[in-house]
Amino acid sequence: MPLLHRPRGAPGGQSATHRAIPFVLCAVFIFGLVYELQLAPTFGTPRLTATKQKDRYKFPDFNRYIHSHTVNAAEIGLDDPDKRAILIGDVHGMNKSLHNLLDTLNYSPTQDTLILAGDMLAKSTHAGSLAVLDFLAQHEPCASTSRSPTGTRTPAPNPKPRLPPARGRVYAVRGNHDHMVVQWRAWREWFTALELALPVPGAPEQTGPDGTLAGKPVGTGQEFLALIEKEWERDVRRDPQGASDADEWADVARKRAVGTWRAEWWFRIPEPGKGRAKKDWHMFTDHYWLAKGMTQEQARCLFSLPLVLHVPEEHFFVVHGGLLPSDPRRPATDERQPLAHPPDLDLLPEDVFVEDDLDLEGTPLLTPSTHRDFAAIAQHIIANSELSGAVKNASEELLHVAQERAVLRDIPQNRDAWVLLNMRGVRKSGKVTRDGDRGTPWSDVWNRQMDRCAGFDAGAVDDSEPAPRRGRFGSPETYAHGKDEADVSSLPCLPSTVVYGHAASRGLDDKRWTVGLDTGCLYGRKLTALVLRRGSSSGNGAAEDDEDDEEEEEEEEEIDDGADVEYSGSRLVRRRKGTKKNEKKHKTWRRRIEFGDERGDVRAELVSVKCPKTGNLS
Repeated sequence: MPLLHRPRGAPGGQSATHRAIPFVLCAVFIFGLVYELQLAPTFGTPRLTATKQKDRYKFPDFNRYIHSHTVNAAEIGLDDPDKRAILIGDVHGMNKSLHNLLDTLNYSPTQDTLILAGDMLAKSTHAGSLAVLDFLAQHEPCASTSRSPTGTRTPAPNPKPRLPPARGRVYAVRGNHDHMVVQWRAWREWFTALELALPVPGAPEQTGPDGTLAGKPVGTGQEFLALIEKEWERDVRRDPQGASDADEWADVARKRAVGTWRAEWWFRIPEPGKGRAKKDWHMFTDHYWLAKGMTQEQARCLFSLPLVLHVPEEHFFVVHGGLLPSDPRRPATDERQPLAHPPDLDLLPEDVFVEDDLDLEGTPLLTPSTHRDFAAIAQHIIANSELSGAVKNASEELLHVAQERAVLRDIPQNRDAWVLLNMRGVRKSGKVTRDGDRGTPWSDVWNRQMDRCAGFDAGAVDDSEPAPRRGRFGSPETYAHGKDEADVSSLPCLPSTVVYGHAASRGLDDKRWTVGLDTGCLYGRKLTALVLRRGSSSGNGAAEDDEDDEEEEEEEEEIDDGADVEYSGSRLVRRRKGTKKNEKKHKTWRRRIEFGDERGDVRAELVSVKCPKTGNLS
């Protein structure tokens, strides 16, 4: 029979169907594989091999960051030769050492401006940290910030005798340990106000996966925190060794809470972070308890602290971790780097133009609306020999301030809070690290570039120049033989200084354009201040010890974390139990250093006091 007339169901037709089946099955298999590997749309259908993803609560932002604050000429006070600016390194709650240092400096709240370089809190004693925070909160600008909206102060749960309001100003930047306290406090204020529906009355008591009874339900965050804090303290008393790991205790408590009313509360408690945030959100640390123990006004003060203080009159910054002069992922001469060209004054806030100390003679030459080309600015104002010295200096000053603000604004790393709080070095890849043993210390990077600054009249950088040009402010060693030409060519900028903390392992780190003040007071070493005063040339001086080295042992003592201080008139006076008239003064070290622009007249001195040998409390 001809093939076209073969009946349906004949052997030839069956053979064709059979041959198609393997192709269909193969196509189904391939489609299923692609589907499973997410190479095709899922259309919302659950994957057969999908694992249940751990849900995370979408928390509000508890970081409360304030990037920077400008301290103006009147606030820093150095125009008055009788006034000083005192910058102090990491205190870490060493309240007695702080006041020993202030005693040594004859600190006067009416004459001196204090600036703390971060990490005022944590790692020593609870009472000491709160005493330092209270000292900060009692002075301006915190004293104004910490007032409640009604203009009255929120009383502490257990009121203590308070110092009379001080007229001096005490500034501070946030440190990485202060930041962890900020996070816990902001979270705590949010959590304690929460209310959740209670289980149906009369329902059987709930049990967790391991049979642990959940206990009587609570309906507010305040009640739940009180409950778990009590349970934690109970377990520590029962088994100090077994319950010593608070993170493990919290993890077990979370797991036991699954399926009970407690789970909803634990869901709203942050878990320890990872990566950059690996030090954040650890339960029942001293950061946690400080967040609980502070008053409302102390919390407002802590929240108000910026990451960076900028003092444009003296051209320096204060930051806890560090700052970068350029984006290390690009060449220093890249047009996107703020030091590679004179600043664009269009981006300058208007308040810079009305600063009293930057007044121009007659009509100001610079306004945001008339000078848009920074090359023209450099040519017309800086290189114009017909301009009077006063006008030229004031114009250069404007550019200098604009450049400093561009460093804060235009370098991505300087807008990153983690970098400002934690940076210790920069790796070859340009990545920032907090590991002090890796990469190049950021302060070396800063000093190398500041040494290349040749003034705004240096003009734009030309990478095609055959020979390097020495910077106007550079040190000879920066331009030693063998340096790469691109690393020593001058830049059209003026140098600025950074004062910082955070690097106790490096000790007193005094370089030409950076001063590291963390000298390890927490570890029984020293607490150091940088004292600035307007006066004659600040030249270098040799180190001076007030006492012989063999007398150092007398400073060994226990931490005194009380706030035994009072004001007598305008002077700070410390009360000591059993103080004798012939008691020896604190062991101190003093050394003059060069600070700021060589054309300036600021005298700078480093002063350190011995801290008690308390051991490593980290």
